[in-house]
Amino acid sequence: MPWLRILSPAISMPMHRTIRRSRTRSLSITRSARFAATLTIATLFAVPPLDAQDLSRAGHDIGSPDALVEVVEFHDLGCSQCLRFTSSIFPALEREFIRTGKVRWKSVPFVLGSFRHSAFASEAAECAAEQGKYLPVHDALLARQAEWKASLSVPTALFASIARGAGVDTARFGACVRSERMRDRVRDHKAMARVLQVYGTPTFLVQRQKRILGAIPADQFAAFLREEVKEAQTRAARERMGRRPAP
Repeated sequence: MPWLRILSPAISMPMHRTIRRSRTRSLSITRSARFAATLTIATLFAVPPLDAQDLSRAGHDIGSPDALVEVVEFHDLGCSQCLRFTSSIFPALEREFIRTGKVRWKSVPFVLGSFRHSAFASEAAECAAEQGKYLPVHDALLARQAEWKASLSVPTALFASIARGAGVDTARFGACVRSERMRDRVRDHKAMARVLQVYGTPTFLVQRQKRILGAIPADQFAAFLREEVKEAQTRAARERMGRRPAP
């Protein structure tokens, strides 16, 4: 099977890197999404899998832990396509798949390396997570990324203002940020992305076997996830049948 370069127009990458060539195969998905999926969705055989223990400590979980389909999202808070995904695409996926218990989502912010103050923004999001405010602060950091990326110095006051607006205890938040204790966690996420050959954002790992590159349209993403859910439900039903005691 030939080696192909996976391309997507809706993905942020450092200028000094290119996406590593990956072995691909055709995926069986609905006709409405097949034309776009050939370039944006691939099954990767060479990417080392991340064991469950490491994955359980990474990122932030959204949705039911009992969902049959898992999506791990790697993104950079300074990435414009990550902002586009969070604001315009994720809400529809959340309504159909996460709130209904079909998909569990893991949000993993990491530093791609090409956006000013991104590492500090990730640390701010992790400090907010200590108070159960990861998502509102995460979303606000994305929404206001143009402001903090334009700052010549670390925008500590802006990050504190964002946290305050999300209901975070700013005294605890400030102490966390100043302590730099979240720096290792942010670095761990970056190292994890490197091991999994995540070179652009956003990147989505589905069932730890397939990946979606970039902020593809919501209808295409949803069509792909419907097929994944269907396949997972079929496998689960077969496993239940296999465990039934003989009459």
